[in-house]
Amino acid sequence: MHTNVCRACNTPLINRRPQTLTCNSACRSRHWRNSRITMLPVFFMLNIPNFALVKNAANAAGVSIDQFAHDRLVEAMEASQC
Repeated sequence: MHTNVCRACNTPLINRRPQTLTCNSACRSRHWRNSRITMLPVFFMLNIPNFALVKNAANAAGVSIDQFAHDRLVEAMEASQC
């Protein structure tokens, strides 16, 4: 039997439903607040050939153009910190 732990306080979730993520409502609120991601809108322009390249790459990855651009930006930021 697999014992899950609360995602907010790491206490074991014994005798709980398998899909339970937190041990109580306070931990559920804490987990929700901590899991929210602050995103700022960033606008950029691409010429048509570059847009086509980005669109094709996003389609190949199976994600939206916005998500593809976000993922590449995060990768670039992580690489620059090394």
